[in-house]
Amino acid sequence: MLSEKVNQMKKLNDVFLPYFYRIGNIDDKSAFEKLMTENNLFVYDEIYDHLKELVKSKHPAKKLKDADYERLIPEHIGEIKMEDYGVWVYYPWSRRVVHMLDKEEFIEVRTNRNKYKITGAEQAELSEKIIGVIGLSVGQSIALTIAMERVCGQLRLADFDTAELSNLNRLRTGIHNLGLRKTVIAAREIVEIDPYLDVKIFNDGITDANMNDFFTGDGKLDLLVEVCDGLDIKITSRFKARELGIPVVMDTNDKGMLDIERFDLEPARPILHGLAGDLDPSKIKGLTNEQKIPYILKMIGAETISTRLKASMMEVEQSVNTWPQLASSVVLGGALTTDVCRKILLGQNSVSGRFYLDFDEIIKYENNAGIDTSSFDGPPELTEDVMQAISETSKPTAGFHTIPQDKIETIVKAASLAPSGGNAQPWKFLYRGGSLYIFHDEHYSFSLLDYEHSGSYLGFGAMLENIEITASSLGLSAAANVFPLKEDKRLIAVVTFKELVAHSALKYLSSSIPLRLTNRNEGDRKLLPEKDKADLISIAATVPSARLQLFEGEETIHTFAEILTNTERIRFLHPRGHYDTFVKELRFTQEEILSTADGLDIATLNMSESDKAALRIARDPSAINFLHKLAKGEGFKKISRKAVVSASAIAVVSMNGHEAEHFLAGGRAVQRVWLEATHRNISCQPVSQAVFMLERYLGKGAADFNNYEKEQLKAIHNVLSGLLNLEAGRYPIFIFRLFHGEVPKERSLRRPIDKVLFVN
Repeated sequence: MLSEKVNQMKKLNDVFLPYFYRIGNIDDKSAFEKLMTENNLFVYDEIYDHLKELVKSKHPAKKLKDADYERLIPEHIGEIKMEDYGVWVYYPWSRRVVHMLDKEEFIEVRTNRNKYKITGAEQAELSEKIIGVIGLSVGQSIALTIAMERVCGQLRLADFDTAELSNLNRLRTGIHNLGLRKTVIAAREIVEIDPYLDVKIFNDGITDANMNDFFTGDGKLDLLVEVCDGLDIKITSRFKARELGIPVVMDTNDKGMLDIERFDLEPARPILHGLAGDLDPSKIKGLTNEQKIPYILKMIGAETISTRLKASMMEVEQSVNTWPQLASSVVLGGALTTDVCRKILLGQNSVSGRFYLDFDEIIKYENNAGIDTSSFDGPPELTEDVMQAISETSKPTAGFHTIPQDKIETIVKAASLAPSGGNAQPWKFLYRGGSLYIFHDEHYSFSLLDYEHSGSYLGFGAMLENIEITASSLGLSAAANVFPLKEDKRLIAVVTFKELVAHSALKYLSSSIPLRLTNRNEGDRKLLPEKDKADLISIAATVPSARLQLFEGEETIHTFAEILTNTERIRFLHPRGHYDTFVKELRFTQEEILSTADGLDIATLNMSESDKAALRIARDPSAINFLHKLAKGEGFKKISRKAVVSASAIAVVSMNGHEAEHFLAGGRAVQRVWLEATHRNISCQPVSQAVFMLERYLGKGAADFNNYEKEQLKAIHNVLSGLLNLEAGRYPIFIFRLFHGEVPKERSLRRPIDKVLFVN
């Protein structure tokens, strides 16, 4: 019995047009009487009240009383019986039968309250117009508002989708309509408001097969409202609209943004104001929601979308299925779009462009204050005068050899090719009295990751290695007195040079110094040859107390990927970590790259267009702060996860301690391994965020994290400790992935030598 009832309703799933019975007509009367014999009908007869409204509308200056209606209504209907007057309308999906005025009188009464925001002449003009709506999530509100105002005489509705429970956050319908086509739901509601509106539906959405019928069948569209999710249809429909000279209006359901494209007035107007470029619809069919994001952001403007939409889009297919839409924004879009459509159709609006009605701008909220970043920039830049003063307090080593400036420049150029966190290049050099003074300019390295300068010291250790190897290639030996001023560690080392007595065993690596780079490409997961692994482990061990561990097991690498990318997520979400990354580190434009010659050019990151788009919207600290409060940001893990799991091996350098001297010596070991890997055509990418975040968390910097971050870092520390299984007193100082991969076409710049080397 139950299944029969369900199947009975399903037979009506595609029905959206009512039946009209004018029972003054013999055939209609016969059919209506037959209808009345059916069971379970709901009959509504308020025709007398409708006639009261009609009569009242014809006498607006009089205050009619009951006696007036009792006289005027019979005069109006004449000899026609009350039950025969007007039309009986049957809605089969709800089994409702409604007695109402016929078309002309119904429209007169229904639109009476439009006057004179819409005049009678304008209403008549609008009744001849045809509007097409593509997309019936946002579009349903627009179509219903258009119908309520009666802005047109015919509505064409296109959508291929059915209503789901999750649609009910913005789709105006009841739960009994779930599973029905969105076109049918919208059409039913429209004809329940106004059965005389001509509604045509396109249940397959817009396709190559029905495109012409939608745009020109039974008359050409006067206006197109495009609010669908399909990027190919967004573009294709606009090309068609431009070809036919049809204006297009689009609501984006965010910040009250409305697009108007007057192809009727500007036949050569670029699609989507030129933001779509030369996008070919055939190239974007079948893309996932995540893959659509770069295109969508380009079209709607990544910089202009709301904070919470930015945050949500970074979570698409991570912690949410797709981008959000809210009923309040949908209803607002219905109002804005209807108003603009009416004015376009009446010749009262001739502009094209993009417009906003942003409540967050109109109504200022107290909690809209930004994050205070004044403490994130660190100390001022180190000046030449300060370096001179510091150098005067350090006694140079006796027996040094003064060398020509060209050789010093060669050595400093090689030194500057050392790795540094985020390519910060936190170094400056002063060559004075035959000694090369190497300074740490904390202005560049001050960051969440550089706790007690551990990351910087590791880079300086790599630099000292470059200096020693390069000097050897020039026939010189280099002796470094590290941290000569215990009270001022801004002076990292004083290097003196002598004539070389015996060549360094590592001289062969000098040719690898300019070739060494960070490769962020994905690998092919091909294991390293045993000889290469043995030699990498051996060269690390040439630095006292240094040890290199290699991890190759797939399960182990996936575990590394989880903790390393989760650390990256925590860093990105942390207010200071976000500032470090998006203000101080990443370079998004050629102008930024050339003006600073430091940081990371996003072209070097080997990211998909989707990931680059995510980075661009992630620049907004308010959006990230919102994700930070929610403890989300899963999309940030995805950005680097693929690269980590494609590694041939994860390499970890450890030392017997983690003080400044250990990181400095460890940097030498890291550079030897990296140069040896480069020599053997093995690619390297540092993935050491966990090391430096844990240094802060396990040290005195734990107060810099909230409780959630502390819990996450504690778990990361436990898992990493289990993987490394280091004896007491030994600490990891650097992690990187090794693989065989294509050499990147782009590499990070270095500051010109005249910006870092000062000769006195």
